[in-house]
Amino acid sequence: MKIIILLLLALPSAFAHENFVKAWKILGSIYPNQMGSTMERMQSLHIDVAGVDVENKIIDLLLTDEEFKLLSQLGYQVEILEVKGVTRGPDEQYKTSEEIEQIVTDFYNNYPQLTEKVSIGKSLEGRDIWALKISDNPQLDEPHESTILFNSMHHAREVMTPEVGIDIIEYLLTHYEKDAKVKNWIDNYEIWVMPMFNVDGNNMMWNQDKWWRKNTRGGYGVDINRNYPSTWDKCNGSSGSRSSQTYRGEAPGSEPETKAMMKFIGQIRPVFNISYHSYSEIVIYPYGCKGERVPNKDVVENIGAELGSRLRYKAGTAWELLYSVDGGDIDWMYDAYQVIPYVVEVNSRMQGFQPNYKRWRNKTVERNRAGWQYLLERLAQSGVKGAIDPGFNQASVDIFKAGKLIQNYKIQPDGQFHIILSPGQYELNFKVDNSVTSTRSVTIGEQLVQL
Repeated sequence: MKIIILLLLALPSAFAHENFVKAWKILGSIYPNQMGSTMERMQSLHIDVAGVDVENKIIDLLLTDEEFKLLSQLGYQVEILEVKGVTRGPDEQYKTSEEIEQIVTDFYNNYPQLTEKVSIGKSLEGRDIWALKISDNPQLDEPHESTILFNSMHHAREVMTPEVGIDIIEYLLTHYEKDAKVKNWIDNYEIWVMPMFNVDGNNMMWNQDKWWRKNTRGGYGVDINRNYPSTWDKCNGSSGSRSSQTYRGEAPGSEPETKAMMKFIGQIRPVFNISYHSYSEIVIYPYGCKGERVPNKDVVENIGAELGSRLRYKAGTAWELLYSVDGGDIDWMYDAYQVIPYVVEVNSRMQGFQPNYKRWRNKTVERNRAGWQYLLERLAQSGVKGAIDPGFNQASVDIFKAGKLIQNYKIQPDGQFHIILSPGQYELNFKVDNSVTSTRSVTIGEQLVQL
């Protein structure tokens, strides 16, 4: 068991001297024979896993001084290659929450005919969490238009992820008049981009700790991406310890940021979602707990595989690629509203959380265009879309293939539905207030079927 220590980091000297040693952060790498068992071991020890190289079986860790000693006592051989003192933060070209607000405002002011600026809610410290709607009639709610969401920075130290969101906005708006494909997307869909979700954590990262991951609850923070209710504390995929980087919070959905996202998803009901994270160059789809699969896994996994192929990233569930994860946003989105959601972890170990901006920013966002553009293309491909009369308490569609129930889809309150399916023959049982009201046999080809 060998750990290669790449960098020894000390937090700023403003911390009290007696706490200085405990504040050390060690960025190291494990080269395990068995990725899965080693990841589970690190998770059980509440070790902060920074990222992975799945192909070469390398795990990066961020360790406190005490954790460093613990791993040594457990038999890991440690080699320190480089030691440094006080570290600087990320390149200043990366964005603060204030800069994100200004960028969103500027896009809104410059493209009023195509954008709507919306605060989805307030953070713990009272900051607005901004999203930009891109559509041909952005001030109108057009129920017949399918919705898609791209969000960035659940975790504060992952500073490249807002750059992807900014690039999505800029690319779509600047290509609307000159690219027929982009014009078609904007004219026919409601596209939402949330460039920075964890606005408080971002402020903490810039001003106190460049490795900060969570929100700022009580000074210890809650990992927002372990706080969603559908799988909260389900499979040892998070921690109950406040000091852990994966601390799940006191209760499911306890954080205002989580509540804001949940309310927003319920309002816009996206067909697809990408949550951008870093780093590891992987695509993750639900479910996060070991051994679990979504009911319509062929659709979710095939699209995830294609997404990974276009990005040249490895695709799989969190428990296949990393470790079990509970309380994550993509599991909740799928369970609550049958959103087909993905986590995309941008950048490799070579770039890490905070790569050189000038060298890597444009390369990263340009590479990731293939992913979000694929999901926009996929909206028009195999599946079924339509509407039933509203005026119900609840409505759903039971979807059968070869006599087997493969999904129960919750119809939106306004009666709209857009269900992604693989090509084939299906039977759809429409249920209103728990009673079957109609049955449709549908042949799905390569293109979306309108009912």
